[in-house]
Order: sequence, then structure tokens, then C-alpha cells
Amino acid sequence: MKALSFYQPIAWMLAHGHFVVDDRTWIPYYRGPIAIHASKTGLEDYILYCRHVAGVEVPDMADLARGGIVGIGELVDVLQPGESGGFPIEQRAYSGPGHYGLVFANVRPIEFIPCRGKPGLFDLVFDPLNYTAPVIVEKQGSLF
Repeated sequence: MKALSFYQPIAWMLAHGHFVVDDRTWIPYYRGPIAIHASKTGLEDYILYCRHVAGVEVPDMADLARGGIVGIGELVDVLQPGESGGFPIEQRAYSGPGHYGLVFANVRPIEFIPCRGKPGLFDLVFDPLNYTAPVIVEKQGSLF
């Protein structure tokens, strides 16, 4: 499955269906299933945007999972710069004029799966839908 990294709280907003569009300076030619990766970096000031412009009570930064997969969905379309696609600003992770709007659908949060992110679209080496966390075994004692 492909994945795309987002700063928090944008990843949380997308995974919970509050944002439908994310703005990027580049066009992904991929369409299909996608995992939402929350990068380790967070935008504290963006929480205010989410609360006051989007009207969503976003958790505080300390309570947002970072450094792993937080949701899955589909990347279904890309809007041209300046095109609204009929989506109100409250449903868009707005980055400014001249950006392409990545449109997501059928998005839902999943239980957090730690993994490293990468710039741009990247491939996961596991399927988040069928992921089972590794079992932690006790440290082996000395053989001698």
C-alpha cells in the first residue's frame, strides 16, 4: 500500500474525516488506497486553525500520535491550483495559492502503527489492514 506523511494535526484531521483535501506543491499521479502517516513533526499553531477555522476540537499536540500510520483511505482526485472542487475551506488543509488539492475519500482512523515516513508517496512493507504487532519476548538469559 502507498502512504503519505502529514504533520499533526493534519494527519488526525484527515484520518477522522474532518479534512477531505490536502494541498501540495506537486501532483501525485497515483490514485487508490493510501495510508495516512503522521510525521514526528507537529504544527502547534495549526491546531488553532483547526479549532477556529474548521471548527473541530482537535486534541492537544501531546495527545496526537506521531511517527506512524494513523488512518487509511483512498486518494481519488487532484484539484488544480485555485480549483475548490466544491469543498469548503473548513474541509481543506489549506497551504495557500498555487497548490494542488489531493482529494481523499473513505478515510477512517486505525490503531496506531509505528513506522518511519518518507517524503512524497512511499510504499509500506506491510499491509496496515492486516498488521499484527510483533510479540515482545523476554530477554534471553545467559547461556553460560
